[in-house]
Formats: sequence, structure tokens, C-alpha cells
Amino acid sequence: MSAEPSRKVLLVDQAKELRLYLTPLLRAVGCEVVSVDNMLAARAELSRCRPLMVVVDWRVLPADGSPGCAPLRGHAQHGDVPILVVVGDHTPAEMLEACVQGGAEDCLLGPVRITELQARLEVLRERTPGPISLRTMERRTPRTVLVVGEAPNTPGGLGTDLEACGHHLLYASCPEQAVARVAEYGEPIHLLLSRAAVCSAEEMMRVERLRTEARLGRVPTVVVADGDVTEVPMLGQVWLSARTLAPRHLLSRINGQLQRNLAALLVDERVPFVCPVEYREVGSFAWSSCYSSALSPGALFVRTLVPARPGAALELRIHLSTTREVLEGPGLVAWSNPYTARRTASYPLGMGIQFLGMSPRRLMQLRELIRGNSLM
Repeated sequence: MSAEPSRKVLLVDQAKELRLYLTPLLRAVGCEVVSVDNMLAARAELSRCRPLMVVVDWRVLPADGSPGCAPLRGHAQHGDVPILVVVGDHTPAEMLEACVQGGAEDCLLGPVRITELQARLEVLRERTPGPISLRTMERRTPRTVLVVGEAPNTPGGLGTDLEACGHHLLYASCPEQAVARVAEYGEPIHLLLSRAAVCSAEEMMRVERLRTEARLGRVPTVVVADGDVTEVPMLGQVWLSARTLAPRHLLSRINGQLQRNLAALLVDERVPFVCPVEYREVGSFAWSSCYSSALSPGALFVRTLVPARPGAALELRIHLSTTREVLEGPGLVAWSNPYTARRTASYPLGMGIQFLGMSPRRLMQLRELIRGNSLM
């Protein structure tokens, strides 16, 4: 039997305002609260216990621009414990950016609502979420892609763009490692994506041997060559040229093989964009908060432990940290990756929200924000 999830919540709050407010709420839902005043004390506490999550008041984060949650993320034993940062409308943008750089999974916009805390606690305790339509799941669930010949977080890499589409990626540097990753993963692979320097019969046979050894003979296969693709594709492989196809078109062709139409997200135009975000499903009264990590002309990419269901229609409030404005508009959940304690693939937690019906004025504001962030 698996161990009972921890009931402890580590609360990091120097001013003590947050602990006075949150402690009774957390105790009311069955949690044991451990409070400390700073990040170093929180790191020391992680050496004594493994909490269910760490709740951090943004005011304890360093003001020098360094990754604020790095002391917790770097802990040898419990550096993977989920971190939730509580922010306000007046939280400086650089503090929020430090949260992203430090690896915080989630953000709550104060004053904290008990329903938001409960939702996160339920997920972290591995309670089963509500049922989702099988048809919706089939049309919108992320796909698993095995990428061979490209490292994670490669600047301008196809892997980072595919992750921004919500897909789950397994990276391998060579065929031998790819075979091992497939065996370790133990779940269906939906696409084999291989990088090649040139298009040749030798490369085609190399990819075919990998498909055989990894038992991926029936899995769609795309090979992206750095040079021109001059030979006729063989053996059920689709060959594409990174020299002649723009990144957007490459991504569209790959998503087509995955039977996913995500072109409207414009992930190749996304820029880093960090601010608090509130959302609720259309027809619901309850708002949830989180924070964004990137923005494109077609979508907002947010981090949260408890994303909305895929395909849900949302109302959005985007709190601009620099101007104190709030942009409102509708959106659609294009993909959704909720928290799980057993992550073997690489993918972003949260959701990709496609903008719907934005007014020309709002679209112009978004493009100005993107232009400004791309120049920073």
C-alpha cells in the first residue's frame, strides 16, 4: 500500500499576516501547519519533514531578482514538493518572474479563497478529479512524443514548442537511450520525432531500426532534417526540412500527425509574460487564480496545479503587474495538464488558453505587450 499523504503544509510568512489568516483555514480542512519566517528556515524544515506543499508569501522572496524559490527547489530530498506563492495586485513584476525562474508551480491572488486551497489540497492528496467526457478527452488530451536527437530546453527547439502545445515529451540523445526511455515509460507513445543532419537512405534505415527495437513500428514517425529533403520518404516515415519550412509550419505538420489542431495558439510567437490571472468557467460563480508564464497573439499559457478541464469555455481576468490594469476576455482551454506526483515525461503544468472573440482594442494591447516583452 502507498504511504498516506502528508498532512503538513509549510507556510513561509515573515509578516505573519498570511499565517494568521491561513492557519485556521488549513486546519479546518485537516492540515497541520508549520510556520517559518524566511526561505532559509523553510529549507531547514524540509530536512525534517516532507510537507504536502509549501505556501510562500511573496514578501519573503529576495528583492535582488534571483530565483526566489531556488533554496527550496535545490533541496536534495524534498526539492520536488509543490510550491504555491501568494501574491497581491501590487506585487512587483520582477518578483513574479523570480517565482517562474525558481520553479513555483502555482500562485494564488490574495485574499486567498478557501475553495482554491481545497482544490489544491485535493489534487495533492491524489484524490480523483471529477469525470471528464471521453469524447472531450480524446479530442483534447495531450499526446506523448518521443524526441530523439534534441535535448530538453533547447533554444528554438521543436521540443519546447511541442511542450507549449501541452504535449508530454520523452527526450533521448541517441537510439539506445530512446529504447530505454520507451521501456521505462511503459505507456503508449503517439509519435516518434527524430532529428537528422541530412536526408539519406542510411538515416532512414537508422530510424527504422529504432522503430523496430523500441517496438514503435505502428507509431507515426516524423524525421526533421537540418538540410533539404530530396529523397522520397520511405518505410512509413514523414521527412520534413527545417531549412525550407518555417517553425510554425513544421509544428503544424507535426501536430497534424498527432491529430491535434493547435495552430491558433501561435506558440512560435510566444514570449515570456508573467502576471496573476483569474479564470472561471462560463456559468460558474467561483473564480480561481494562477499565474501566466507566456503569451502569444493567440493564447495565454498559465501555471497551476488545478487547471480547468480541456475544452472548457472560460472568462479571464489578466492582472497586468506593470500598469495595474485588468484585461478581461473569453478563452477556451486548448490543453490541460494537472498535477501528478509521478511525472516521467517533460511537460508544463497548467493549461494553454486560446483567446476567443477579443476586441480589436484588446488584441492591440496584447500585441503591444508581446512587442514590449520581446525587446526586454
